Amino acid sequence: MSRFSRIVGSIRAFFSRARGVAKTPLHLAQRQILSVRGTRAVPTLAQWRQLPRFLTSSERRLFRIAVVGIVFALALLGYRLLLSHQTRIPTVGGNYTEGLVGTPQYLNPLYAVTSDTDTDLTRLLFSGLVRWDSTNGIVPDIASGYTVSDDQKTYTFTLRDNAMWHDGEPLTAEDAVFTIHAIQNPDYRSPLAVSFGGVGVEAIDDHTVVFTLAEPFAPFLSTLTVGIIPAHLWDDVPPQSAPLALINRQPVGSGPYMFKKFTKDQRGTLRTMTLERNKDFYRGAPYINTLTFNFYNSTTELTDAVRNKNVEGAGFIPLEAARSLSSDRGLHILSPSLPQFTAVFFNQSHSSIVADYRIRTALNQSIDRNAIVTETLGGQGAAITSPILPNMTGYDVAAGAVAFDVSAASATLDAAGWTLPEGGAIRAKNTTALSFTLTVVDIAPLRSLSELLKAQWAAIGADVTLAYVDTNTLQNDTLKNRSYDALLTGELYGIDPDPYPFWHSSQVSFPGLNLAEFSNRKADDAIEKARTTTDITVRGESYHTLASLIADDLPAIFLYEPTYTYVTTAKIKNIVLPSITAPADRFANITDWYIKTRKVFDATVQK
Repeated sequence: MSRFSRIVGSIRAFFSRARGVAKTPLHLAQRQILSVRGTRAVPTLAQWRQLPRFLTSSERRLFRIAVVGIVFALALLGYRLLLSHQTRIPTVGGNYTEGLVGTPQYLNPLYAVTSDTDTDLTRLLFSGLVRWDSTNGIVPDIASGYTVSDDQKTYTFTLRDNAMWHDGEPLTAEDAVFTIHAIQNPDYRSPLAVSFGGVGVEAIDDHTVVFTLAEPFAPFLSTLTVGIIPAHLWDDVPPQSAPLALINRQPVGSGPYMFKKFTKDQRGTLRTMTLERNKDFYRGAPYINTLTFNFYNSTTELTDAVRNKNVEGAGFIPLEAARSLSSDRGLHILSPSLPQFTAVFFNQSHSSIVADYRIRTALNQSIDRNAIVTETLGGQGAAITSPILPNMTGYDVAAGAVAFDVSAASATLDAAGWTLPEGGAIRAKNTTALSFTLTVVDIAPLRSLSELLKAQWAAIGADVTLAYVDTNTLQNDTLKNRSYDALLTGELYGIDPDPYPFWHSSQVSFPGLNLAEFSNRKADDAIEKARTTTDITVRGESYHTLASLIADDLPAIFLYEPTYTYVTTAKIKNIVLPSITAPADRFANITDWYIKTRKVFDATVQK
């Protein structure tokens, strides 16, 4: 018999009480051990403590080993159970650095719409009554809810009780009223004024604001994504001085992130800006501690910064550059759809050459759009011939359709009297050369696109001079003074793809965005009709009419609808970007992004 079996046998014998057998007088300790109630199946702790007295030293050693083994087995079983029900959840921590092209000018929702860099930052610093969500569309933000009257002219919003400004002051309905009045005030010169023309706004109490429209306006709800500014800080700033106010560089908002600091180089140029998490954000504080943005003059500089690890992500870099970074496992490249189009806008009042309809027609005929999409976008885009894009109501594939035909383009110019001199490469009419300047926003995809256009137009005898401008010059001179013969740039629709800012005659002058200075009464009627109804059929018919009128007049040549390319670090988790309506929408769910995690026990998890 083994020693362990003998120990077990001794224990059993020790605790057994034979019936019908005379008992030997017991030692006091034995009597204490055996004083167990008849109904008790397990000895007491005091009785177990006496057991070692009846075991030999070797048996006691073996017993201890057995007890240790049992304890170890139970601990291992508990650890495996804990491990099998353990999960990781996001926790606060980490920092993210992103590069942007361009320097911030106005970190103010009233002006940010004209610059992607300003829009990116204001989206993080400020919040609107409603916001855009990639899954659910327009949802409440500062507002906890809203109602729309049956006649679609009255919108009533109830504000959250816990919405606060970054300086700790409560956000109230008066702030919303102040913001809208500032946008409407011509002294502020906000590009958003056109969207709020004729809109009445009133604070009923601290948490209720009512908007009254003269007539139904289908895109109105989307305009209320504009960030609200704090009345208690802006009230004392004269409207004429608003663009120069220091608070535009050190803003106080109510968004998920707060301004922390900025740095400048020796020339005083803004180089970086750091934002920190708003721990009191009403929708739940973000997880990532700080966001730092570095500013660059071009996409080439930005791409180099990503490649050299000076930044972890890039707000936008060309697809070709993104592909060159695709082997870097530390990066994550996203390509959400974007309602944007790239086109050549003709300023007919600035150049008699582009004012000639037949020249515009020939230029349109000589463009190989498929080659453009392939060579400048790497196939990541779609060729278009109309401002009404494929996913918009009223889209018609035939609108503005034109075949790529160099021979037809040459014939059009010949018929118009623009001929090639003997041995010459540039067409002329009398003593006037077929020559004009194409102004180009100096970013990589447009630079390569402009060179391709120049080559394609040279094939029909057109002499094109390329003039590159940076984003600051574009805003402060080119657009403001409409100083271009033709302009190559992109235009981005909002949440509701309303053509009004781009094609209504009232938007011909700066800060309007009717870059082709297109003016057509029938087109205005179609745009206005579409804006005053939520009937999809009526809106579709109106946009189809608009597309036809633009195709007939040819104030612009539409080239492609690009795909947005966003490069970010793979260390950030839970970025969801199926689609966006503006580049800044990449931050739509930033409160859900995280870098750090912690382990917790979850009984529902089984690995």
